[in-house]
Amino acid sequence: MNNNDNASSLDRILDIMLMFAGHGRVVTRREIERRFGLSRSSAYRYLHSLRRRGLITAMARSGEFVLSPGFVRLVSLTEEYGRDMSEIAAPILRELAGITGESAMITHRAGDRVLCVRFQDGPRAVRVGLGPAANTPLYRGASAKVHLAHMSDADIRDVLDYCRTLPEDEFPRTAEDLERELAEIRERGYATSAGELETSVVSVAVPIIGSDHNLLGVVAVASVGERARHPEDGLLDHLRIAAARIVREWDRAKPRDLF
Repeated sequence: MNNNDNASSLDRILDIMLMFAGHGRVVTRREIERRFGLSRSSAYRYLHSLRRRGLITAMARSGEFVLSPGFVRLVSLTEEYGRDMSEIAAPILRELAGITGESAMITHRAGDRVLCVRFQDGPRAVRVGLGPAANTPLYRGASAKVHLAHMSDADIRDVLDYCRTLPEDEFPRTAEDLERELAEIRERGYATSAGELETSVVSVAVPIIGSDHNLLGVVAVASVGERARHPEDGLLDHLRIAAARIVREWDRAKPRDLF
């Protein structure tokens, strides 16, 4: 299967999942066939894939499906994680924004998107708003690239393969360039971006590595113009201190094991 086929199959699976979005929504195999012009065997193949991963459950009546309790629980836990991390990070982000003078944020990965779970405006008159950083793809922006760099090799390959299918205006570089940058991010421990999410905005991001050595999230600052182009000049130290403080507070809070 080529890259375009992989992307098409992923899009179709996501479209099918969206059909279940209504609370308690029952979806039938025939609805899926009609909606997407699929054969019976193709519809069953997609449904089998979703059932095997515990995302949907078959009803007693043949050919009817609903979202599984496991999927609903996963969504709930993801939302809970965001709230917990947001509360823990809030005072630390306020201090980070005050010290650096820049806007600060915490991000969390949800599937193939990176979401901002807490944002703190900087005190400068000209500052960066949340805007484009609220919800980004994995291949764009400093924070997203830190998340991507800490994913499994197989998941990174999938993202790189997807990037190869994108038009130039969506991904104006090569997948090989991104792959090299990810290796650099892992080696040096931070990522930067300039104008990737918004013109004239420069951002710097570092990973928040938990005591279990897993990625808890990413802390980043974003500025306008030249202010963050040389992160080694103090800015990086403040970010790393903030990340370490978040880990300490996270461990102290002892949240439930979410994943």
